[in-house]
Amino acid sequence: MTPHSASGVVQDAPQLAEMLAVSLASSAAGQVTEDRALGVMLGLAVGNLLGLPVESWPQHEIHDVYRDGLRDIDPLERVRFMDDDLAQAVDLAEALLQDHDPTVDFAARLVRWSHENGRGMGFMSSVVIRELEDRMDMNLNMDVDVDVHDAAWDYWEANGRPSTQPNGGLMRCAPVALRYAHDPSELIRMTAQTCAVTHYAPGAQWSCIVVNAAIALLLRGVSPSLTDLADAASADGAPPELAEWIAEIPPQIEQSIDDEPMIGHTYLCMQAALWCVNTSDDLESALIRIVNAGGDTDTNGAVAGAVLGARFGASAIPSEWLDCIPQRSRIESAAEALLTSTQ
Repeated sequence: MTPHSASGVVQDAPQLAEMLAVSLASSAAGQVTEDRALGVMLGLAVGNLLGLPVESWPQHEIHDVYRDGLRDIDPLERVRFMDDDLAQAVDLAEALLQDHDPTVDFAARLVRWSHENGRGMGFMSSVVIRELEDRMDMNLNMDVDVDVHDAAWDYWEANGRPSTQPNGGLMRCAPVALRYAHDPSELIRMTAQTCAVTHYAPGAQWSCIVVNAAIALLLRGVSPSLTDLADAASADGAPPELAEWIAEIPPQIEQSIDDEPMIGHTYLCMQAALWCVNTSDDLESALIRIVNAGGDTDTNGAVAGAVLGARFGASAIPSEWLDCIPQRSRIESAAEALLTSTQ
């Protein structure tokens, strides 16, 4: 019997896969370097950490407290539990390195994380993970009648099947782009599979897919065309509003973030991340702008940091920021292992 959740998880996107394949086969495409691979994970980490002190603050409050802007990470973060954005991204990275189904492994890691850490966990994620735990055998074996997406599907169904959801899938998806930087079809499939463990809405899945497509191109030294990404995703069935959000990325990202009343939804976070593809700012300046714009600062920072890290490399991250990352060696080991798996 096919689980009721199975039909709603994106399995393929042929137009987007073809567009990525052509771009990655072009003369401009190079190999994924260690600097860029580390940049994805370490950029995600510093963006998350930079935004933590002002999470959910409006822009004007940040500027009232930090007259020159928030520019520093609290050094004590190095000895604290990872926040949810970073913790779930690291768990996903490590799940992608396993021999068995990484989606199942990741689901089990989320349940374990909720007990051992759980810092920053959003309401929706907490509800879905609790339900997921009820359906799982914590020895990493799934009951034969349970699909790992059923808990997220049930939540989505109970809430009226919204086209979009919060950004909890997007905040952690970047490791999939690193693992499958040379395999567009698998990148698309696994991005959707791992997003839908907790965030099932089509907009949640597609925002992750588009951002990961951009990261995969940046990892190979290719500058993504956001118009081409939006057109291909639309041709493959992405919700119409996804292309609208991509088309409306303003030169001043602070305006878009500050004007949006629903601060934590996946399209706004996607827009902030994709702004980083073409900004003339360097990594440090861009992340400072994203975080000081207010709103869901830690998650906007995390996703933007992953994009900027893929574009500029870990070598562009300030050393004083790197020194604040908790379990840095674990994060670097995961990034290096994912790099090896792509070669």
